[in-house]
Amino acid sequence: MKNGAILLFSVLALAACSQSKTTDSSSTITVHSSETTTTSTTVVQSSSAQQTSSEYQEKAEEPALSYAVNLADFTQEITLSDGTKQTVNHLDFKSKQKNQPTTITLDTKDLNNYGKALYLTTTGGDEFFYPVAIADEPTKRITVTNDAGAKRDIKVNTVVRVAALEDSSDPMEIVGDTYFLFYNDQGTISLATRNFSENTAGTPLDTTNLVEYLPGEAPAETPSSTPVADYPDSETYYDAIRAAWQQQQDYIDSIDDDAVKQSVQTSHSAAIFEANRLEMEHPEDADLINESFQKVLSGK
Repeated sequence: MKNGAILLFSVLALAACSQSKTTDSSSTITVHSSETTTTSTTVVQSSSAQQTSSEYQEKAEEPALSYAVNLADFTQEITLSDGTKQTVNHLDFKSKQKNQPTTITLDTKDLNNYGKALYLTTTGGDEFFYPVAIADEPTKRITVTNDAGAKRDIKVNTVVRVAALEDSSDPMEIVGDTYFLFYNDQGTISLATRNFSENTAGTPLDTTNLVEYLPGEAPAETPSSTPVADYPDSETYYDAIRAAWQQQQDYIDSIDDDAVKQSVQTSHSAAIFEANRLEMEHPEDADLINESFQKVLSGK
C-alpha cells in the first residue's frame, strides 16, 4: 500500500513537470515571435528614413540658378574690315515680328549709373535709350513667341529691369518692365521682352506672352561709322554729343502739342544715347567720351 502511494505521487510529479516545460516552451516561442515582429518593424522604418534622406540630398544638390546667363558672354572681340581688333560688351538682338522694335541692343558696360543699358530702334527708325539693372533670381517660367510664330515655355533666372532715365522721361512707357535673358537651343543668348503689339506699353507685363529676340549678325566686318582719327580729343567728342542734344531740343521746340512733347525723347536722353553710341564704337576713348558728356550735361 505504501509503495503504491509512492508510485502514484511520482507519476503526478512527473506529469506536473512535463506540463511546466510545455508552458515554458510555449512562452519562449511567444516571446521570440514578439522580438521578430519588433525587428521587422524597425527595418521598415529604417528603409523609409533612407528614402527620405536620399530625396532631400537630390534636391539639395540641384543648382539653384541653372538657367542663369553669364554676362561675360556679352564681351567679344571683333575684327573690323581694316584688320584692327576691337573689344565690345554688347549684343544686338533682332526680331522680324510685326509692330515690335526691330533691334534691341543690350550693353553690359554703359556710361549711366547702372552700368548697363537697352537701346531700342522702332520700326519707324526712332531710337530710345533706357538704363537697366540685371540680376539672377529664383527660377521662373515664361512663354515666348519666336519669329515663326511658335510658342514655347522657358525657364529663366536672369532678369533685365528697365529703370528710369535721369530726367525721369519715359517715351516708350516701359520703365518698370522686366525682361529676361536665356540660352536658346542654338547655344546663343535670347532676349524676351514685352509683346508691344498685343501687350501694349503702359499696361501690366504679361510673362505668358513675350517676344523672343535672337542675336543679330555679329558686327565683325563693319568698320566704325566714326573713325577714331576723327575724334582726337575730348572737344571733338563734346561737339558730337552737344550736336545730338541740340538737334533733339530743336525738334522738341518745334512741337506745339504739349502731349506730343511729353512722348518724345528729351534732349538729355539724346545726349546720353549719343555718348553711349560713341563709347560702344570707341571703347578705348571711354574716359574722354564721359568727360565730354559731363560737360554737355553741365551746360559748359
